[in-house]
Amino acid sequence: MTLLDIKQDKDIHLIEAKNNYRFERKFTVPTSYTVKTVEQFVKRNTHLFREVFHLRQVNNIYFDTEIYNDYFDNVLGVSDRKKIRIRWYGNTFGVIQNPVLEIKIKKGLVGDKWSYKLKPFTLDNTFTNNYIQDIFKDSNLPIPILESVKMVAPKLLNSYNRRYFLSADNKFRITIDFDLIYYKIDKRFNNFSVKKPAQDENKIIELKYELQEDDLANKISTEFPFRLNKNSKYVNGVNTIKQFPQ
Repeated sequence: MTLLDIKQDKDIHLIEAKNNYRFERKFTVPTSYTVKTVEQFVKRNTHLFREVFHLRQVNNIYFDTEIYNDYFDNVLGVSDRKKIRIRWYGNTFGVIQNPVLEIKIKKGLVGDKWSYKLKPFTLDNTFTNNYIQDIFKDSNLPIPILESVKMVAPKLLNSYNRRYFLSADNKFRITIDFDLIYYKIDKRFNNFSVKKPAQDENKIIELKYELQEDDLANKISTEFPFRLNKNSKYVNGVNTIKQFPQ
């Protein structure tokens, strides 16, 4: 059984237990635009978006198989695919108090996300795959999920700043991500204090909404002067830090 086959149940460690498929439209903003200019385009949209949360730094550790199956599924446009990551907010390094294991499931044009609370862990130069696998074991994950994360290892660490906006009718959410940086993370040895991260000057807009709102989403999208495209921070990060043979 793969992650795409698992039927969700109401486990106490599952933050979002039921399927919650939604659309996500992503726009890559040219580097010539400032964050302030991007915010103005969002706020001027006729759906009257307002900022609803304080700016946060988002951090992720992405996991994949030894031969990067999930990366290539995304690059090749495989319809049914997944992404496994740990997410937390605030400082990137040190004691991570509220980490969440997230498994993003993509089925065609829609996506779902399963989220599981993890025990706190420390991210520093001593971080290894064996260490984080022990955290998974101690976090009381459902057996199918635990078995799945045994098959992957950390491949990429990234962080970025995020602003949040909500439409006046509460049906559409927009996030603006900027100041993206990527770190190579190894399963056996890491030295984050020495190697400088790779910087990404692009800014990413994500428009998120329920399935039944797709027609209205078209109107929102056409008011942005930015290109609607397929965008994955995991793929972008791997492309930045790793060279695959041609």
